Amino acid sequence: MRPTLRALNDLGLGFPSLDQALEKLDEPLIRKAQDLPSEVSAGGAERVLSLNDRVWFKVKTQDERGAAGEVPSPGEREFPRQGWWLVAAGRRQQDTPKRDFYARLEAECVRAGKGTGGVSSEVLLPAEIDYRRWPAERATLAVSAMRALVRKAVVKSAHDGKLWTVTIKQHLIGALVRSQDGETYLAITAEGYYDHRLVAILLDAIPGVPKKDWGAEPGAVFGIAPAEGQVVYSAMLPPETLCALLDEDDGDYL
Repeated sequence: MRPTLRALNDLGLGFPSLDQALEKLDEPLIRKAQDLPSEVSAGGAERVLSLNDRVWFKVKTQDERGAAGEVPSPGEREFPRQGWWLVAAGRRQQDTPKRDFYARLEAECVRAGKGTGGVSSEVLLPAEIDYRRWPAERATLAVSAMRALVRKAVVKSAHDGKLWTVTIKQHLIGALVRSQDGETYLAITAEGYYDHRLVAILLDAIPGVPKKDWGAEPGAVFGIAPAEGQVVYSAMLPPETLCALLDEDDGDYL
């Protein structure tokens, strides 16, 4: 269940940064809205009866009110064919006809349907910006997840000195941390279908190591001999960077 920008604005939030999934925002009404699809399936959801041109359901918390429903995605979009959306929100106010959230929502849709003889809740539908957010957000989250995997591999190697590998898309990515002459070095390997853009993203996952410090290794390094279809990059790993990586490790194994 994704909130539209309109619903977020109603809650005084607006769009967060792209590395935050809208459906996982820690906001009471948005959290409550995640239960709606199962409530609808179980027959326990309450309809917004006054908006009878489409099917909308009520979402309620102690202090907030919202309207949500399943909306077909228009055109050819990188979005599920049917998507659940929280389309409007508001704070609970004294339940009088003029102040009730759903009465105000009905009045808005009556104005939108003026001349049609009925209400029009088209004004509540997700806008172009809501659909554009989806692929940008998913791409950002995917990059964050890939970088986290690489950092985990680096941490595991720092603990035991072994080469740790993770599979990311069509790449097998390895990380090896070695100390030599009082310095710590990191080697990153990549093999499989080579996409230099993906490799650049993965190298950038290591904080405190500038791009210019990474060097492609034509021969063996730290016992890693580049095989056919494999590339190896290495760089010095600053102590503060290694400490930061160790501090963020949650102890989970790859």
